Amino acid sequence: MARNMHKFEELTPYEFDQEKERASIIYVAAGPLEYHEECNALGIDPCKGYEWCLKAAEITGGIVFPMVPFAPAGARPFCDREKMQKHMREPHFSSEYTSQPLLYPGVFSCREVCYPLYMELLETFAIEHKFKLCVFFGSHGPAGNMIKDIVNEHTSGDHSGYKGGYQKIAGDFKGMTVMAVGSLDYNMDIVKEEYAKLKIGRINHGGMWEADINYAINPEYFQPERLDETRYPQHYGTLAEEHFEGCLRPVKSEFRKLTPEFAKRIFDTTLRRFAADVQENYRKILEREKA
Repeated sequence: MARNMHKFEELTPYEFDQEKERASIIYVAAGPLEYHEECNALGIDPCKGYEWCLKAAEITGGIVFPMVPFAPAGARPFCDREKMQKHMREPHFSSEYTSQPLLYPGVFSCREVCYPLYMELLETFAIEHKFKLCVFFGSHGPAGNMIKDIVNEHTSGDHSGYKGGYQKIAGDFKGMTVMAVGSLDYNMDIVKEEYAKLKIGRINHGGMWEADINYAINPEYFQPERLDETRYPQHYGTLAEEHFEGCLRPVKSEFRKLTPEFAKRIFDTTLRRFAADVQENYRKILEREKA
């Protein structure tokens, strides 16, 4: 089997140095294994970031670190260890879908694990490996927010305009530029456009937009027949057929609107914009070095 010469783990030390010399860029994608409704493979979060990083590296050059399946649970300030253990003891299934930061059978990590892990990866790439650019793709909402917080708090540069949310951010970390990006940073406009066109009520976790990305990576990762509660027990209560006021979950009708065409569009558009952003940041680094 042919090796992928951008995968960190498949390179010999000499090949590693050769690729790093060609393009001193290290890609990292982080996300947990997490429930995204009955129809989606559990690895959608780390897989989508990792696939975008691999495809981008083919365009920009650089090395892609192995998929990091560790990410925090809950919204900022994220779950600490005590809260994680409390939620682990609670019943797995509940009609209160959105109140549980741990969606079974997911695997999450607490803030005390993730924050220093992400920091240590940055330190290793900056201090030991001396990469010029680290592209850290937090392809899970809290993972993206955490790495953006780290860049905001621990890098030099003007971050005064940073407001959080679906907003990429970059800064200098111990001599290495770090780009912190998330899953919707390069495609929110086309997701909103498609949802308006298809009259889907709300952009929800695990909804049509994520199912489309899952499908684009591998059609086998999307299994819509599993949404049939008469054949398969549903983990968090039966999904509604149509959107209603106050509905914070996807609905069955939106999954029927998934098309291979939009799956390809959202994946390819994200890749094109993402790779162009990496190229632009790397170009600026090289220009500063020449000045």
